[in-house]
Amino acid sequence: MKNISRRTLKSITRNALFISVVLHVFIMITLFYFSVRNQPILSFQDRIAVTLSTAPKPLPAKMPTKAPILQQRTIAVFEAAKPLAEVESIKPHIRFQPRLAPTEPVITEQPRLKQTNTVPDVKVDISTALNELREVENGLSKTEAAEPTIGSSLRSKRSGMLGVQRTPTRATLDIAGTTDTNDDIPTIADIQKKKTPLPYIPFGTVMKNLASEIVETSDGGPIDVVFVIDASGSMGDNIKAVAEHLTDMVDVYKSSDIDYALGLTQFSTAKEKNKKINAIKVLQLTKNLSAYKRDIHAIIPRRDENALDAIAKTINEMQFRATSKKHLVLVTDEPFTSLEGLTVEDSTNLCREFGIYVNILGLPNKQHQILASETNGKWHAIPEDPKRQQAARRNTPQTAKARGQLLRKTQWQKVQRIGKALLQNSGNTPVDIVLFIDGSKSMEDKLPQFLQQLNIWARDWDNALIDYQIGVVRFRTRASVNIVNVFNPPQSLDQIHKIVDLPCQENENLLHAVTEGLRRIKLRPDAQTHLILVTDEPISKNSPSSGVIQFLAEKHVVVSVIGTFDDFQEKVTIKTGGVWVPIPEGYLTNNTNW
Repeated sequence: MKNISRRTLKSITRNALFISVVLHVFIMITLFYFSVRNQPILSFQDRIAVTLSTAPKPLPAKMPTKAPILQQRTIAVFEAAKPLAEVESIKPHIRFQPRLAPTEPVITEQPRLKQTNTVPDVKVDISTALNELREVENGLSKTEAAEPTIGSSLRSKRSGMLGVQRTPTRATLDIAGTTDTNDDIPTIADIQKKKTPLPYIPFGTVMKNLASEIVETSDGGPIDVVFVIDASGSMGDNIKAVAEHLTDMVDVYKSSDIDYALGLTQFSTAKEKNKKINAIKVLQLTKNLSAYKRDIHAIIPRRDENALDAIAKTINEMQFRATSKKHLVLVTDEPFTSLEGLTVEDSTNLCREFGIYVNILGLPNKQHQILASETNGKWHAIPEDPKRQQAARRNTPQTAKARGQLLRKTQWQKVQRIGKALLQNSGNTPVDIVLFIDGSKSMEDKLPQFLQQLNIWARDWDNALIDYQIGVVRFRTRASVNIVNVFNPPQSLDQIHKIVDLPCQENENLLHAVTEGLRRIKLRPDAQTHLILVTDEPISKNSPSSGVIQFLAEKHVVVSVIGTFDDFQEKVTIKTGGVWVPIPEGYLTNNTNW
């Protein structure tokens, strides 16, 4: 009886569980059916459209952290100053209410830089504005592209029927991006923070001081002094000064009763099978002072230089005396470079290994000073005789009246002096030419004249078969905003004409354009760099002109100027070996002719 009841109980339990499972499955199917019976089946594209057009639940209103007008101005400046990809990367960090993606295309007005008038002292570095560069690439001027938005307040240079869009051409302009930077080139703010220029010390005094410092290391023993002289094109005057004042150094050795010997290394570069090579000549130690001076006078300045390679070759080939204190005197007006891939640290270690002091007559350059201090040598600024600069400027008018007459009477044909000088100095070395074009309002009637002269330059350079390429830096200001557009070389004449023909704007900032343009432009490492500045206005008196001139001299660039009279434009050509030509109808003071 008990067994029967147990079997019956198990059977009832199984049946109950089965019925329960069936009921649950039925209920789930029923619920799923009723949940989807009234919903349409959507395609993948429809779901995307629904997602984009569905607005989230509005958030409770909050007080903005900044005034709306300031927030709008900040976003507008960023969008104008950065390429599109950079703007998109910046936007997530800017606080503003999210906007829904529109389901239909909406034409929006481009943000205008003139909004910065609310804060007149704000200065933003504008570089390669995306819309303007697209307009240049398509053969359009900024005026033509701006008319639908800004209106007809600007003059149009376009010919033909209005409203007819030109056929776009493939982009060929090589445009420098805003992310390419060179850490070795300072900004104009860095130059403004530089100390005042070093005082002038006569070359003879420097040679005497250096000789006394060398004698102090001798401990009464013999000394070997080897001059390692930069024989590049810019060193002609310095080489003569070393030869002329060598007696001042030798007199110190004689008065100290020191056994001395003099050696000589001259270094420059040459070209062999279209490849730049070092031209380094090492002359062994001698005590014949007359013959030694003749060897220095015989140095012919040419091309470039690589000081670190010259130091290494001098140490390897010079036959120093075993018991002498060994000194190198490096004389150069350029930063350190090397074709062999040597660094300042390599040169320092090599000199330490052989117990050689490195004394430098050079630039106020960190690398120059570090090499001297790390080898227990002395650094001195290479003297620059101010009388030589005055002599170079003696033919320029000194009175405002005479300068005004020169600017009125000068002809554009005189600009050809720059093209001829570049042709004479190029030799077989590649040349990268960078045109710095003033895009201010006062240049509108002058730029077409300049383009005519540029066409003649290009014809002469092509006929001479020199290896050259041209880049352009166009600069102007609007509402206290510095705008600098950089177009990397090589640019064709047609492309340069399109760039120069862009509409001019309010003003210009030449010094800022020079430092910013050199920071961003891409040039060939084996080419000479020749800058040609084209402007009709002088810089302001409180500008850091001396710092920029020193910076350009350290960069080993030649600067020619088609410009006017101020503390920068004439001096920079003298310092770098360029040519200064007055611009017809130029200004003597900002926005004032004569």
